[in-house]
Amino acid sequence: MGGKVKIVIDDREYEVEEGRTVLQAALENGIEIPFFCYHPRLSIAGSCRMCLVYWENIKRLVISCNTPVQEGMVIRTHRTSEAVRENQRYLLQALMTRHPLDCPVCDKAGECDLQNYGAIYGPQRQVVPISALEKEREEHDWESDFLEYHSNRCIVCYRCVRACNEVVSAHALYVEERGFHSNIVPTVRPMDTSVCEMCGICVYVCPVGAILSKPFRFWTRSWLLRRERTRCNLCPMGCEVTVEFGEGDWRSKRKVYRIMPTDDLNICAKAFFGYDLLNRERLLTPTAHGKEETPANMVNLLKSLLSDSSGKVAFVLSGYVPNEIVEDVVAVADAVGAYLTAPQTADFFKLAEVFGDYVPPTLEEIRDSDFFLLIGEDTTSTATVLSYYIEGKVYRIGDYVRDGKLKPQQISVEEVDGLEGRGTLVVSAHSFQGPQAKEMAERLRRWSERGHRVLLLPREGNTYGLYRRIRELYSDVEAVMGMVMGGEIETLVLIGEDLTEYYGEDMLAEILSRSKHLIVASPFSDGLAGKATFRIPMALMGETPGSFTTLLGEVKGRSFLPWSFDDLSFWRRLRDSFGEVRRGVRRIRVENPTPLRPEVHLYRNSWITARSENLTRLFEKNAGVREYRI
Repeated sequence: MGGKVKIVIDDREYEVEEGRTVLQAALENGIEIPFFCYHPRLSIAGSCRMCLVYWENIKRLVISCNTPVQEGMVIRTHRTSEAVRENQRYLLQALMTRHPLDCPVCDKAGECDLQNYGAIYGPQRQVVPISALEKEREEHDWESDFLEYHSNRCIVCYRCVRACNEVVSAHALYVEERGFHSNIVPTVRPMDTSVCEMCGICVYVCPVGAILSKPFRFWTRSWLLRRERTRCNLCPMGCEVTVEFGEGDWRSKRKVYRIMPTDDLNICAKAFFGYDLLNRERLLTPTAHGKEETPANMVNLLKSLLSDSSGKVAFVLSGYVPNEIVEDVVAVADAVGAYLTAPQTADFFKLAEVFGDYVPPTLEEIRDSDFFLLIGEDTTSTATVLSYYIEGKVYRIGDYVRDGKLKPQQISVEEVDGLEGRGTLVVSAHSFQGPQAKEMAERLRRWSERGHRVLLLPREGNTYGLYRRIRELYSDVEAVMGMVMGGEIETLVLIGEDLTEYYGEDMLAEILSRSKHLIVASPFSDGLAGKATFRIPMALMGETPGSFTTLLGEVKGRSFLPWSFDDLSFWRRLRDSFGEVRRGVRRIRVENPTPLRPEVHLYRNSWITARSENLTRLFEKNAGVREYRI
């Protein structure tokens, strides 16, 4: 870290880190400077000129976003400099002259930087006699059902292109022409089946209404929605996101309208366009034999049923439930002498056991790598945001679809020993099961002993936490399902619907039909819950304050959606109902389990994302595409 320098902004002295820009120093000290093209995670473009300040030492106007701080620097912003105010007004006038000023029908209204700055710093009107109909630029149809581009609203800040290139590495957009004739154009059309990953970051970083989400268009106004931050648990990254929702009053309907990233820009299509799964066929109240029950009554019913089961019970855990629920279910299984399993015991667990108490490398460690080796199915499809941090030399073992953006060099297993430096080996855990998993696990152990980091990559949001809590207690999922088929297990408790990804529809129907009592905890009222005798709601993002073990560390969700069911309290109450009773968790293993490989796609990586109509449409459009090229 560099030293400190003293600068003066608007007659007040500040001590700031050397190497910071004037804009960064001002923002960090609560001094507002308007800008359009700057973003903390993107490179400096300096194209909008809106962040002008007056540098008294050299008696010149400079752009603050690209001016490093210097010892003794004296800066004046719009608050103390008429020259700055005059130039910012002129810039806003120039932008307003070309802008259609169609705020009443624009979905960006209320959160548009041009609209807001016009009210604060300049005329909120045009100063030349040009009608909106004359403000026409060449229109470009992106040929997308999900993204819409309005060229005459674009202020040429290039944030969208920089984000697509520098953060996502998709290179799905480029700038055509120059100046006010510039247009943002897709590199490939139609866009929905192009290299674009539909992460929605271009929509978020656009300071005006030039790029919009079509599914959100015309549904509501931004000021009518409530916004809260939480953690996404749809993959192992654990990204912080903002959920925007209505509470069912006069302002908006009782639903989630969209999910946006924070300025970290950590988001993918699963969250950005998958927000609608939070509204679909939700199970919000416990039911028994088709009748709604209070949580307290359901606890009593389940305690009675499980206590009388003579140990013929199996709990099937999910990689999407928080650590607190995993711990409570383990305690209940211990109290009734049940078996404990999860579908992830067929793949991730078999790889992780070689490392004992496996702990994934941190994001900082991942970024500090001499090279990356991707093994198994697409990393981009499995944990999209992780691919944003894979830079430099990339090698690959196995076929890929979306990982092509990383420009990987195909190598064989034998060539790994010849790679120089310390690398991070990213292994899609669902690609290896049975004897194949054991063979790969031994290779990974040898490579890790040579100094390489091994990142076992599951599909789910809390498989790391699940493994850490049941690795000494679990039974193989195939062995447990065999006991159900043989009548040795009569009561099957499914927390989540992960089983649907490992077994075919006919096989799963046969397994469920053999269980005498089927208890399902699910966010959705249809699916497996529709076949269950006892149904318990399961919380999704924005509905649980539980903790998840992710690549960003141990993170906690938040519960704020008005319809949330408190499943953490429910499982804790069930656990407490057994008191100090302990019969021990039973275990059964199989030597060579049959591979049960789930399908993974950028737009469908789980039974949860399969509920999103937006993602389903994208999945169906891209189902037959095996190669994406610019």
